Amino acid sequence: MKTLIAAILMVASSIASSSASAAPSAPNVANASRDDVTLSAHKADNFTFAVGNAQAGPSGTSSLFSSAFGGGTWNLLNKIDSTGALVGSPGSVLGSNISVSFTLGSDSKSGTWTITSSKSLQMDLVLGIHAGNATGSFLFDNLVLTAGQTQSGSFAINWTNNGGKVPGYSNLTMFYSNAALRTVAPVPEPSTYAMLLVGLALVGGMAWRRRRRGDARAVSAASLSAA
Repeated sequence: MKTLIAAILMVASSIASSSASAAPSAPNVANASRDDVTLSAHKADNFTFAVGNAQAGPSGTSSLFSSAFGGGTWNLLNKIDSTGALVGSPGSVLGSNISVSFTLGSDSKSGTWTITSSKSLQMDLVLGIHAGNATGSFLFDNLVLTAGQTQSGSFAINWTNNGGKVPGYSNLTMFYSNAALRTVAPVPEPSTYAMLLVGLALVGGMAWRRRRRGDARAVSAASLSAA
């Protein structure tokens, strides 16, 4: 009887040990860093990693990064779905329409993106990329967008899921804070440059004639003195 009980206990212990070793681990930041997202050849200014989905809720979940980035109130800009398509209407910041596009690579773990603003503005921008039940949040601090100019960048997922594997892209959420419109001096028309050159030529001609008349008077006075 004792032998049977010991055998049962040994089997139970073995099962428990096996179950413990098979238990899934939590998502891990692994090799992810701010280098994984770029815009106009510049890497993100900061990065943080948290379990959860930044796209959850009607206004997104900025609490996954707000304590790490600060910056005051974070506002939802856009939600991007699993195919890289915009969810709902395009975002707007201080009356400026923000157009974004995302293209997934064949590995579904990386891709490219663009952003365009209809007005010139400056703001803090966060991209919250969701994959493997976790969100990697990438901050672009004091990002400057010039009206009508498209900026292009890239993104990659390098953290691991609860199975220890690099997960595929799930969705993306964009937030902004500290936005301000920028005043940009208008570029003069070609006709304005032409008028400016004509004006400079006239001023230069008048100065040259005055100098010639002054020289002539000086020569005349010298001649009279000599006489």
